[in-house]
Amino acid sequence: MIYQNIEHIAAGWLKAAKKSSSLYQAYLGTCLGVALYDKTQKIGGIIHILLPEPLGNMEVDFPEKYASTGIPILINKLISMGSSHKDLKAVIAGGALVGPVSRQDIGLDIGGRSAEITRNILKNQGIDIVKSETGGFFTCTLELNMQTGETIITPAWEDVCKSQGDVTPPTLDDINETIEKIKPIPQTALKILRMLQDNRYGITDITQALSQDQVLSGQTLKICNSAMFAGTLKIDTLKDAVLLLGEDLLLKSVITAAVNTYYNQTGTSGYSLCRGGLFFHAVGVAITAEALAKKTGKTAGKHAYTAGLLHDIGKVILDQYISDYSPLLFRNLSLETESFLSSEKKLLGITHCEVGGFLAKKWQFSDGLSQVIRHHHHPEKAKSNKDLVYIIYLADLLMEKFHTGNDLEKMQSQSMGHVLDHLGLTLADIPEIIDSIPINAMNTNE
Repeated sequence: MIYQNIEHIAAGWLKAAKKSSSLYQAYLGTCLGVALYDKTQKIGGIIHILLPEPLGNMEVDFPEKYASTGIPILINKLISMGSSHKDLKAVIAGGALVGPVSRQDIGLDIGGRSAEITRNILKNQGIDIVKSETGGFFTCTLELNMQTGETIITPAWEDVCKSQGDVTPPTLDDINETIEKIKPIPQTALKILRMLQDNRYGITDITQALSQDQVLSGQTLKICNSAMFAGTLKIDTLKDAVLLLGEDLLLKSVITAAVNTYYNQTGTSGYSLCRGGLFFHAVGVAITAEALAKKTGKTAGKHAYTAGLLHDIGKVILDQYISDYSPLLFRNLSLETESFLSSEKKLLGITHCEVGGFLAKKWQFSDGLSQVIRHHHHPEKAKSNKDLVYIIYLADLLMEKFHTGNDLEKMQSQSMGHVLDHLGLTLADIPEIIDSIPINAMNTNE
């Protein structure tokens, strides 16, 4: 059997090539996937569209994430490689109303509008659509075989593994043993995190603590130099980081670096659907939560960012057990009445929120962080810090719906209207928040 390289196309990105041997793959929820291929020249590509069109008349940094601007970019790339409009064939997938569906989802209709814009552009450019499976209520996978031009659209939960009866849930002793074996978040990072939570720190305290951990210092500088933080700046020392980024960004870089190392102990067959999927999801939730905090004024942005990074820490422990059964978890999640936590409970006897709660206690997290980790799927159950928990819930929900393809998740959204009301937001605010998620955050894991 010939090995074929699989290339994952994340939300907001496109990939095009000529005579490639790769398999392009995009996991789609509300986002739209479009594959174009010319069988004569063996030229093709996939684009993973996030939104229908840019908001307002502002110049955009990543035109690839919009249907109105991204589709022409992909077409022009393929034409420049030697294809022609008449030889290109299109396949469209995604644009789902990821269930459970609320009136807010129907009102936004982001996937439907992206699909409509895409079809109009392809029609105007004389490109035939040979297959289109859009809408519906579930996530799917769009694959393009770059050797043959064959496209496959499959439900993300397609059952390819063991039955429910084959699953042996871990015992509490097993989970405690795994907690002891897994490399924890470094003590230096936990110390800095506690400084942040208690609002008792100065930049000198942070750099002094960091200087005592050369590994974390190096990882922090790598994150500092990522596109998400520094962009084109070159940061060589912690002193440079303080001067060029400032105190808040350095703090965020430290915690992001520590969480990156922790999340990278997961594979690509459990909760994570691609390399670094859990980490990318955590960063996306963190950035979205920070934007929501600033928009609502309900909590400090840096606290929301940190909570977003840490909300799913329990998954790293359970990932060691669920990797063999993730397609079964997908299948369970396709049931309208099945929630993510109930499916976890059936398979493993415990949820990632419960395991995360054990870790929060072990690592002496603040009450606010502990409430987020335990209740980010059901914010109404939080006993304190409700504003922060609601912000993380909404950020997690938006990442699930619009950045599908990095980790396995299913948030319950029946209460989305209540969440918007609680945070003082309206439906009109949602596209602006989604648009604020930087596509280049994916590069923090490179």
